[in-house]
Amino acid sequence: MPDILVGRAPAKANLVLEVTARRDDGYHEIDTILQELELADEVRVRLGDGDGLSVDGPFAAGVPCDSTNLALQAASLLAKRCGRPTGKLSIHLAKQIPPAGGLGGGASDAATVLRLLQGPWGASDDDLLVVANSIGSDEAFFLLGGTARARGRGERVQKLRPLSKHGVVLFVPPTSIERKTARMFAALDRQPLDPGGVAHAFAARDRGPFASTDVHNAFERVAFDIFDGLHDLWLDLETRVGDAVRLCGAGPTLFWIGGLPQVEKVAAAAQGARCTVISSATAGHH
Repeated sequence: MPDILVGRAPAKANLVLEVTARRDDGYHEIDTILQELELADEVRVRLGDGDGLSVDGPFAAGVPCDSTNLALQAASLLAKRCGRPTGKLSIHLAKQIPPAGGLGGGASDAATVLRLLQGPWGASDDDLLVVANSIGSDEAFFLLGGTARARGRGERVQKLRPLSKHGVVLFVPPTSIERKTARMFAALDRQPLDPGGVAHAFAARDRGPFASTDVHNAFERVAFDIFDGLHDLWLDLETRVGDAVRLCGAGPTLFWIGGLPQVEKVAAAAQGARCTVISSATAGHH
């Protein structure tokens, strides 16, 4: 019988996202505070069974099932590094995280595949980190989870004292765009970049209440020009909710963060807006 390994692949929100410099390698220097959320995909890996990748769940549409899928890339690269055959492997993703929304679902799936294969394939923590960083910028955070600060292009991750449990409500627009993150960075390049200091201040602050008004996201300067209808949705949500609503990562998902008791009220107020409303909470607390 094939061995079945099951893991949780959480979404993330960026509480702070500063873009501080352009780099010679085509990337940008970022300084970001990442927060794990309770919303999560389920990842199943079957060893000894070469069926490739399958996807289902409420947000399966738009998830690639070919070699561009980050979970498959993770398995393939780790196999090469550990001298294992990838033909004897199948991966199933139950997608609860909307794809291409700024929530890190693809990166999280990849990191979860790495964690699940670490024991059976005898991989070291360093093997996982090297593979994670060769795939993208959020994967290294998902190997750690909780509350963390990431610098460089996102590969230098430092675990922080966790945020106390907060409520989070996500507002997912009906469509995203191709090459979203590259387009956002290109638009940012035409503007002054962040001076820095906001993520550093968060790392040093106490972990008391955190609110949407405390969020800093450099991409908000350009997102409303790039995503059609996002500005109107944002204004509509802030009117309905009566509180600040912020951009999640590179978008186009918007989110509210605040006290747990307010989640139901915020989610109810947003019903009827042109988006999917998902109630969640921060995760990774001690």
